[in-house]
Amino acid sequence: MAVAEHQWQRATDLWSEVESTIAKLTDNVDVYNILVHNAAPFPTSLFGRESVDRLYATHVQRLYEDPLSSLMNGPIRKKLGIIPDNVKWGGQSGNVFKYQSIDFMKTVIGDVSKLLNFGLKVVVYQGQLDMICDTPGAEIWISKLDWEGIKDFQVASRKPLYPNLKTRNTGAFVKSFKNLELYYILKAGHMVPSDNGEMALEMVRRVLAGQ
Repeated sequence: MAVAEHQWQRATDLWSEVESTIAKLTDNVDVYNILVHNAAPFPTSLFGRESVDRLYATHVQRLYEDPLSSLMNGPIRKKLGIIPDNVKWGGQSGNVFKYQSIDFMKTVIGDVSKLLNFGLKVVVYQGQLDMICDTPGAEIWISKLDWEGIKDFQVASRKPLYPNLKTRNTGAFVKSFKNLELYYILKAGHMVPSDNGEMALEMVRRVLAGQ
């Protein structure tokens, strides 16, 4: 209802409430990977809005300890040699999260439709264990694209993919038609490169190679 009425902040707040309810009923299942529990820290008060605080803690704050922070603020900073001392990678993410919370639930179907109709290649990938951006949801919004090739895309067969030439264990599936591709990545949640790095690398290789 909130989305239908374009009440975007309300829609984001409701999304937060749904996640909170799921956490209470499932021993705090990780919305990034449904096989993981109790991964997110307890939310801290940052912005004066409980729902935004909770979303920030779940989706952003816990990533501060990720090695990527050390990489960006260490070797990359040194290599570039132009980043001011008072600028830290990730340091602004709290404010970014706050001010973009009104945009989270807005549709991009029209934007993606335009890209496809302009002839640009669009690649969508989904971790099969991701609950926050789940695969059935992706298939639903893709089906609503205003693009002449959508019917052919929907009936296209999914092809199995493998992370390397040494294994026949399926690592993913891909469905494609013309300039639209959808990758279904197995054994991965929201953070596909972290959960299934080898398959993520093979997907990137295929995209860059135009396969």
